[in-house]
Amino acid sequence: MKKNMLAFALALMGCILLLGCDNKALEDATASVGKYNAVATEYNKDIQPYNDAVEEVREANKTVTSVCAAAQVEINKGEQPFDPETLKALKGAMSDVENNLAEVSQKLDPAPILTINEDMVREELEEVAEKADLGLESLAATIVPDAPSVPDYTEGISLIESSLTIYKDSVQGLKQITAPSDAFVMDRLRRIGSITEMAPVTEDHDPNGKLNKQGGYIGCIYFRDDQVDASQLYVDESEDVVEIGAVGGGAIEIFSTVEDAETRNDYLAAFDGAGMLSSGSHLVAGTLLIRTSDELTASQQEDLTQAIVDALVSVE
Repeated sequence: MKKNMLAFALALMGCILLLGCDNKALEDATASVGKYNAVATEYNKDIQPYNDAVEEVREANKTVTSVCAAAQVEINKGEQPFDPETLKALKGAMSDVENNLAEVSQKLDPAPILTINEDMVREELEEVAEKADLGLESLAATIVPDAPSVPDYTEGISLIESSLTIYKDSVQGLKQITAPSDAFVMDRLRRIGSITEMAPVTEDHDPNGKLNKQGGYIGCIYFRDDQVDASQLYVDESEDVVEIGAVGGGAIEIFSTVEDAETRNDYLAAFDGAGMLSSGSHLVAGTLLIRTSDELTASQQEDLTQAIVDALVSVE
């Protein structure tokens, strides 16, 4: 009986000692975790502005990448613009921004918040306490860097978008002067204030006899320009605008290919400066040959030619 009582007393004492040890472990773990969590919470607040800035930089870069990708889709179509400089300008605007993209830093990982469970045994409590102490030591040695500057790509993006619009308009402009109809050419010529009269040639009324013949034009519109002094022309008042010809103002000869237009241009060039035989100014634009009267001054020819080109390639 005395032996049984002694065994019971020893067992009870062991439980009390064990319970005391577990309570001590719980107290130590609670204290360590409390200190760590307080510092971790502050640390997580401190890194938030940095992480937010990193995300803003990433999003800003993504916007640039998206804008450039959209522009590249248009470039990849391989369509030629009327003015090659528009493509060069677009590529340059893209390169300027892409080559100066801000470096995107890695976000800082937040410190985990530790928790204690009442069901934890002593070994688990000691483990979480050790983890808290080590985490506290690590956070104390950590310096939060300054938030990165968020780049402003507004100007670069605006330049890319405007350059893309100009390039696409130039592509469309070239399409408009590639074998257009007589009606289209005449509609655009009517927008030029100095042009007073115009008419297309027909197979029955074509001074050159080249309409729809191999290598010849597929359309030709003669026009009168009020800058030409009609009194200086050796024409009969009964002659119409086609019969008067390019000397009365000019002509737009429409070809099916650039090669045909250039061949015709080379032919006319042979008479440049040949006095009475001079055919006036002539310029190939798309598949058109734009001619202006030799009765105009050089500056008038240049200005009128440019006005015609601008009217023809203008995109609506």
